[in-house]
Amino acid sequence: MSGWRPALQARRIGAAHERKGRPCQDAVAVAQCRSRDGRAVQVMAVADGHGGEHYPLSDVGSALACEQALLAVEEHLSATDLEGSLAPDLQAWSHWLGTGLPERIHGQWLARVGEHWRQQATAPEAASPEAISPEAEVPRLYGTTLGLVVMTPRWWGYTGLGDWDLVRMDSNGPAALLSEEEASVGSGEATGSLCLEQAARIFRSGLQLIEAPGASFGLMLSTDGIRKSCATDADFLVLAAHLIATPTAGASEALAANLEQITNEGSGDDVSVTMALHEGLHIPGEEPAALARPPQAWSGLALMPALLGALLLTSAGIGAGWYWLQQRTLVLQRNPAPQPAAAVRRQIRQLCDGPPAAIAGTLSSRRSQFTDLRQGRLSPASLLAAAELDPLGALIAGSFDPATGGMVQGKALTALGLCPLLVTALQRQWPPTSNTIPDPPAR
Repeated sequence: MSGWRPALQARRIGAAHERKGRPCQDAVAVAQCRSRDGRAVQVMAVADGHGGEHYPLSDVGSALACEQALLAVEEHLSATDLEGSLAPDLQAWSHWLGTGLPERIHGQWLARVGEHWRQQATAPEAASPEAISPEAEVPRLYGTTLGLVVMTPRWWGYTGLGDWDLVRMDSNGPAALLSEEEASVGSGEATGSLCLEQAARIFRSGLQLIEAPGASFGLMLSTDGIRKSCATDADFLVLAAHLIATPTAGASEALAANLEQITNEGSGDDVSVTMALHEGLHIPGEEPAALARPPQAWSGLALMPALLGALLLTSAGIGAGWYWLQQRTLVLQRNPAPQPAAAVRRQIRQLCDGPPAAIAGTLSSRRSQFTDLRQGRLSPASLLAAAELDPLGALIAGSFDPATGGMVQGKALTALGLCPLLVTALQRQWPPTSNTIPDPPAR
């Protein structure tokens, strides 16, 4: 069969919020519904309440945002055909995602927020500043972002406002960030928000046709806590690729554990994610495309189960620290002279063919990788396994000799095929072996 697998979802309160006794401001929801002509549709949503003293009810606002988003989609689809002569064309669906759906969500969210506030205001314990706010100020108390993805048999699309992230990963390519908020879209708010009067006009949306029934790809929709936990956007995409590979049978617990790791060792913010895979049509006798296996980057490696900890900023703020998720030693099994993956060879050519001064600067930007490999906080296999997504990291790992704690030598170095300038630059990043491996203590 081909089509959408059931979406996974997970949410974790931010480590920093938990320490301060604050509620989780994130919300996440998934749903399955049917169009009027019986076609199955999946929907997934995330929302991130703003938190803080100006938005004291934003945890309620985010939950209402996801609830009303899913209801608005279900309401529209139940009265609309997806196939046949009565079905809207793609342009009409695109207009709905960009205009009709945002207006419906915003209107319904405002109504539910007003209803909740009136209930709060009449409660015995309602003598609080937010309970006596002017009615026009009420939506601000519930301020939240919203990201939404609708997945049908023929197309999929997204809409939403604020700083949520949407990533796509194809079975034969790297992960790509599809949508991000423009810097000035919030008009004075830190991010676009449903509490703004003009909220429906600042939704961003898109629609993509599913090119063929055999297309295999994954989508990940997340609140901004995951991206903020990574040192760079490139790291975020590597992390997203490994999270997208999670949707297999019984993976919900693993996904939840990954989010726990992300908030504890990352930004400390609330983290929420929902993901779905579109599977290609399986032809008997042929292997279906699979996203659940990370790219094999180096011959003979024992690949890791995940790459999470290697890509996270530490909550203590130690720069762009690269920390290994597993608290155990990984045995690296490789040939005496492994051959670099194609992406690593391209990276080597790019460095060697470019300006000589650029080599040192490029390697210096990854100094934390050199340090953490040498000190055992990062396993080479985590970088080698992701060579197609981060070829520079794989190059650095390939130049590392775990036995000595320094740079590889002999046949292993020759096999990398480095130009002399790159060899010299790498040698400067790795300290002399005598400084790395201390002499055994005298008896």
